[in-house]
Amino acid sequence: MRVKTFILATSAAGALALSAGTASAEPNGWYGAIDAGYHTISDDLELVSQTNGPVLNFETDDNWAGFARLGYRFTPNWRVELEGGYRAENEFGTVINPSAGLPTGICNISPVAGACENPEGSFKTATALVNVIYDFGNEDWAFRPFVGLGAGVANVTTEFVGTLGGNRTVAVGADDSSTELAAQALAGFAVRMSDRANLDVTYRYLMTDVEFDTFTSAAASDIGNFAGDFDNSHTLTLGLRYAFGADEPAYVPPPAPAPLPPAPQPPRPVTPPPAPVVPADREFVVYFDWDRSDLTAEAQSVVTQAANYAKSGRPTRVLIVGHADTSGSAAYNVGLSNRRARTVGDALVAQGINGGVISLDGKGETALARATADGVREPLNRRATVGINFR
Repeated sequence: MRVKTFILATSAAGALALSAGTASAEPNGWYGAIDAGYHTISDDLELVSQTNGPVLNFETDDNWAGFARLGYRFTPNWRVELEGGYRAENEFGTVINPSAGLPTGICNISPVAGACENPEGSFKTATALVNVIYDFGNEDWAFRPFVGLGAGVANVTTEFVGTLGGNRTVAVGADDSSTELAAQALAGFAVRMSDRANLDVTYRYLMTDVEFDTFTSAAASDIGNFAGDFDNSHTLTLGLRYAFGADEPAYVPPPAPAPLPPAPQPPRPVTPPPAPVVPADREFVVYFDWDRSDLTAEAQSVVTQAANYAKSGRPTRVLIVGHADTSGSAAYNVGLSNRRARTVGDALVAQGINGGVISLDGKGETALARATADGVREPLNRRATVGINFR
C-alpha cells in the first residue's frame, strides 16, 4: 500500500510539472525542506562474527523514512545542504546461518517447540550528511532534474531477541548501536510550485557499516560480535522545499550626476563659435541565444559599440526594447523580452551611460523582425533594439 501511494503522489508531481505556468526566478540563499517516503534494503545483509566466525544473513521488511534539510543555494545550479534522516525499523524476516548450513540461524523466542520461525527484531538508521547538489537547466524551468553526493555519519541500532537455530533452549539477542562514516548518492527532479516553493522527488542510495554485540543465555553458546556492510539501502521520497533568500532587487537606474556650477561668462567673441555638431540618431540590434537573456560575446561587442556611440554626444533618450521569437507562450515571452531589455540596460550603465536617460520596454512576440508561424525559433526575432536619440 505504501508503494502504491507513493507512485500516485509522484505521478501527481509529474502532472504538475506539465501544467505549471512560468513563475519568477527562485532566489539564491537559504532554504529548508522536509521529505517523507519509502525505504527498503534490496539484498540480504551478510554480517560476520568478529569472535568465532559464524555468518548470519538478515532478511528485512520495508518501512517508511523521513528527512529534514537546511541548505544554501549559491547559483541557479549549485547548492549545499545539511540533511538529517531517519529510516524506520526494517523488521527482520528471516535470519539464516549459511556458514553452519542451517535453514535458520536465529529462531523465534517462543514457543521453542515446533518449526523455527522469524525472530523479533529490526534495524533502525539515523543519518547526518552534507549533500552537494547540481540542478540541471536554468532558473526559468518549471521541471528540473538534479543529482548529488553526500557524506557524513550513520547510526544503526540493532535490536532482536530469539533462540539459536541449532539449540532452541538457548536465548540470543542484541540491543546495540554503532556510528560509522556514511556516504550516499542521490538523484531526482524538482517541480516548481511558486517562485519559492519546489516539490522534490528524490532517490537516495546509502552506504555505511554496522556492528553490534550479541548476548546469549548460555556463555558456552556465545556467537560474538557481528559487523559488515550496511549497503543496498534504497529510499524514495516526496518533499517540499521552500527558499528564504531575498528577492532580486528591482532595476533602479543610478542617480543623475549633480549639475556643474555655471562657468564664468567669457568676453563676447568677435565671431560666434560654430554650432556643435549633433550626432545622428541611431539604432543598434543585440541578438540573444534561444530562451536566454544573458549576453554572448558578439552581443557584448554590439553593446560596447552602442555605448561608445552614445558617448559621442549627449543623448536625450536611450530606448531599449526587448523582443522574443514565437517558440514559447505569449506570457512567458513578455517576461523573457523584459529580461533581455534589462540585461542590455545594465550593461550600458556599466559602461558609463547615464541611467537617467534609459527607458526599458518588452514587446514579447508582438513585433517580429521576421514574421513566422507560432512556435518557430527564429534567431532574428530574439533581440533587443537600442535606440539612441540626441534630439
